[in-house]
Amino acid sequence: MPKHKTNRTHFQVQRDVIYALLLQELSSRFGRSRGGIIWVFAEPAAHLLVPMFIFSFIRQYLLPGIDFPVFLVYGFLPFLFFKTICLQLVSGVNAAQGLISYRQVHLMDVFVAKTMVYSVIQAAVFIIVLSGLAIFNYDVLPVFPVELALILVLTITLAFGLGLVFAAIASLIPDASKLIKIMFMPLYFASGILFPITRLSDEWVRLLAFNPVLHLVELTRVMALKGYRPMQYMSLEYLVILALTSTVIGLMLYRQRYLASVTQ
Repeated sequence: MPKHKTNRTHFQVQRDVIYALLLQELSSRFGRSRGGIIWVFAEPAAHLLVPMFIFSFIRQYLLPGIDFPVFLVYGFLPFLFFKTICLQLVSGVNAAQGLISYRQVHLMDVFVAKTMVYSVIQAAVFIIVLSGLAIFNYDVLPVFPVELALILVLTITLAFGLGLVFAAIASLIPDASKLIKIMFMPLYFASGILFPITRLSDEWVRLLAFNPVLHLVELTRVMALKGYRPMQYMSLEYLVILALTSTVIGLMLYRQRYLASVTQ
């Protein structure tokens, strides 16, 4: 009897490829020991606990009426989303070299899988962190939860678009990946994570407003914290335009750097 032959669509193939990449990324991220899971919480815990200790004595002067740990968490949340996804896409070019030797696997599949995995991981980390603060009677529930979720989606979109651009630059200039990683250190301090950016002079705030992560941090806190007053230059339109523009440019660079070389 003739064997029954099933023809899968291109969408079904790509869906299965991304699903397999998700499992592979989760396995490599967590490993086979508990140490991999603990390490997921190490970075956010360090970034949260150290500033909490340093600013514990002056927190009442920073933002009266708003608990500093909650203020800090909702500032660090969009920054870590942005940083993690961008750096994972930059490193994904080299990490995917062995995978894209398979005909069904494309570099974009790796980018999408990494974005999905690390978005879920960071969301889970912060749900646990906020739950921990709630145990100590901190008011962690966001004022506008739906709007907050949309801002996080915008954060992921912007990180994906700029991540594609950074990945293309890193593929052209090998040492650029190191500079991109270093860039996130000053960006951490320039995004108003540790203190209200409005405490600075207007000249500094106007200059720092070119930083899109600062807008993400301010919008996140507006949606999460009751009575929070953001900087006057905060702009949702700026973020939307930048997210769409960077994604389009990133896809064009991806097509030029990867697809063109594959079809030749």
